[in-house]
Amino acid sequence: SYARVFVIGLLNTLLVSVIGVVLATILGFIVGVARLSPNWMINKLATVYVEVFRNIPPLLQILFWYFAVFLTMPGPR
Repeated sequence: SYARVFVIGLLNTLLVSVIGVVLATILGFIVGVARLSPNWMINKLATVYVEVFRNIPPLLQILFWYFAVFLTMPGPR
């Protein structure tokens, strides 16, 4: 029935959201610590990473991920 399909979609959405939040938190923590590093190279690489992703508009990032990544993946069977 439609209720079963709806619940499966809801659970998949929640799973992907939780995984995304956890991975983003880990990545943010690592980059944040790297920006505080006394090592010049690590500090600058982390700063460049942050500035690049802050200054690219979100719509452009969404289009990049859609066209460069998702369209190259195999389709459903």
